[in-house]
Amino acid sequence: METSRFVKEKFKGKLETIIPKMGSSQTAVSEMKFYGPRQVSEGVIFSGFYPQAKNVRLAGDFNNWQPDKTPMQKVGDGTWQVRLSLAKGTYKYRLVVDGRWQSDPNNKMTEPNPYGELNSVIKVS
Repeated sequence: METSRFVKEKFKGKLETIIPKMGSSQTAVSEMKFYGPRQVSEGVIFSGFYPQAKNVRLAGDFNNWQPDKTPMQKVGDGTWQVRLSLAKGTYKYRLVVDGRWQSDPNNKMTEPNPYGELNSVIKVS
């Protein structure tokens, strides 16, 4: 996966603990020290900091752009996260924070979408 130089430098060597979400292939990550997408051996961790949010969801071509299929879990002091098992490839996604769609502010890889906004992009290797 390509990530920005900022993400690679800031979070090099950080550890995280994966916690399985009951009855799901998704997991939450505790004690996370980064925001944005990050490829790990178990999949891709998506994380964001939204301390005022009541719910955060992930929508992309991996879930047919249906945010209700991929809710993020709130951990700690405003950090929201989810881990997905994704096959190799390039994926487009957006975050849905309290019903408002937005690109991932922690991922500089973007491309325009048909609605005049930006989709965030990740490449899973």
